[in-house]
Amino acid sequence: MIRREQLYFSDALEAWAQVPDSQWEKLLGLATVNRLDENEFFLMQGDSPSQIALISSGIFRIFCTTEAGDEKILAFRTRGQFIAAYTPFIENRPAWYAIQALKPAKVFSLPLKEFNRLSSGHPCWERAAKEYIIQLLIEKENRERAFLTEDATTRYLNFKKNYPDLDNQIHNFHVASYLGISPVSLSRIRREIKKSS
Repeated sequence: MIRREQLYFSDALEAWAQVPDSQWEKLLGLATVNRLDENEFFLMQGDSPSQIALISSGIFRIFCTTEAGDEKILAFRTRGQFIAAYTPFIENRPAWYAIQALKPAKVFSLPLKEFNRLSSGHPCWERAAKEYIIQLLIEKENRERAFLTEDATTRYLNFKKNYPDLDNQIHNFHVASYLGISPVSLSRIRREIKKSS
């Protein structure tokens, strides 16, 4: 891993915990740089999770496919965010969702087993793991609240706020799936917003 990539990786994790140099050496010795093509899967639904990764470039969607074959998007991930099926890993279960690159991407990957081993070996990694779990919990609760208390227009406006510039980079049906509406409804919402602005 080149120096610039090391610094990027460390900056992202330093937001969660102060990491001593000796611990960085251990982490960076285990991390690898991986490139994914457009539509390539970081994780398939039903697979056993094995990696956690920091996104250096690209856009990912986290989604599940129902028994009826419908795709439901849970979240998007972009530069500077982590991707992993952490809860299924902790529960030792297959992932009930998939993680797919929507654009060509580069990630810095670390085996989840090694991340957990680091977490039990030094307080800084325990802190980082805790912060990651808290972030996931907050995101999950906000998503549930949005579907229970907000209309589709409000959810769309919040999507644009939470994912700046993403609206023009991904397919309409991906945005609609994330919002829990049809592409036709999404087009109507956009027209209404444009009309009122």
